[in-house]
Amino acid sequence: MLKVFLRRLLTFVGIILPGTFALALLLAPPARPEPLQPPRCDRYLADATANVAAIQARVKKLGMTAGPETCPVTQLYFLEVVKARAMTALCKNGAERERELGRLDADVESINGAIAARCL
Repeated sequence: MLKVFLRRLLTFVGIILPGTFALALLLAPPARPEPLQPPRCDRYLADATANVAAIQARVKKLGMTAGPETCPVTQLYFLEVVKARAMTALCKNGAERERELGRLDADVESINGAIAARCL
């Protein structure tokens, strides 16, 4: 009697365990590896950030005065922020990427308005 019970128990476990494991594998979400960053992303991001900071300092130095240098410097600032946005979109991921892109988009819109006001 014990022998029959053990044989049936082993048969039952032998059927249930592989089926349960296979079902768990099928229901598990697929593994998604982190997107690979292009080579030298850290350097490109650092360069873009430095360029934006340098041009931003020039814009602040000029202030709100409308001089002959104001329009070209503001346009250059716009270009550098757009480049920084492109590098951020390419090289960052996750919540940090979305936060940074939102900030850069707002900067682009603001600079675009400044160009419209100063460069007519």
